[in-house]
Amino acid sequence: MTTTHESIWLNLLGAEVRYYDAAGVRTRALESGEGEPLIMMHGVGGHAEAFARNVVPLGKHFRTIAIDLLGHGLTGSIDAPLTKEAYTKHLADFMDAAGIEKANLLGESLGGWIAVMMSKFYPERVGKIVYTVGARLEVPVDEAAAKRTAHGRSELLRLTKQFQANPSRANVHERLKWLFHNPNRDITEELIDLRWELYRRTEAAGVRGHAGGGAASDDALTPDRLRTITHPMLVLWTDHNPSAAVAEAHSAMNYLPNAELKVMEDSGHWPQWEHPEIFDEIVREYLQRR
Repeated sequence: MTTTHESIWLNLLGAEVRYYDAAGVRTRALESGEGEPLIMMHGVGGHAEAFARNVVPLGKHFRTIAIDLLGHGLTGSIDAPLTKEAYTKHLADFMDAAGIEKANLLGESLGGWIAVMMSKFYPERVGKIVYTVGARLEVPVDEAAAKRTAHGRSELLRLTKQFQANPSRANVHERLKWLFHNPNRDITEELIDLRWELYRRTEAAGVRGHAGGGAASDDALTPDRLRTITHPMLVLWTDHNPSAAVAEAHSAMNYLPNAELKVMEDSGHWPQWEHPEIFDEIVREYLQRR
């Protein structure tokens, strides 16, 4: 295992760790910079440090905030399923607490799906959306692409159940491997330790609720749903995304009325961590373009 980047905490040097009261839910945020707000949201079972390599660099251009989602990391939860209504209300409440009227939303995996759902429930509070290897995309693709996607999703479910049956640092590591195209290059001992400690402290709530709560019939981003997304949207995909083949991102472009596609190479499900400089430049250029 190699460590080609500085530690998480060196990457975050200069950022603030802040806690906000989001309508009674204590919400943790990593924050840097000022100006136009950019809120970044991680995937299921994740935490704000998924963007440890991006918060400070993007903070040179925006008020950049990476949050622990509802029921994840060190953010509190609710005594109810983590549905699209719950996730989006929590995000709106967080924005109120942080004094943010409107923000650009960048979401990886589950976070991307939440960003899209915000455009439905709170459209006036959303600027641009960066939908990064986003979750719950269901569009027509060829048989080979469909098989790749099905295999990747079933493997994540298997690894999640493995952790649920035997919570351990070793199984945290196994589940982390799924995220990366090159695990030996990109997984650090520090990342494993951090995630395992967060899971131990919070009883791994985000992993136990693997799908983010019970999925309703209108949760999927089908062609009909995609046609209703009028906010400017960057679909940011990778060539080795295990949750949805790149063919799905290309297919989605047939239905999105105001979107463009970028595909990062040599990357899996955490492109913001795998190639942060490329990721940050793509995001900066898109958000600053008028």
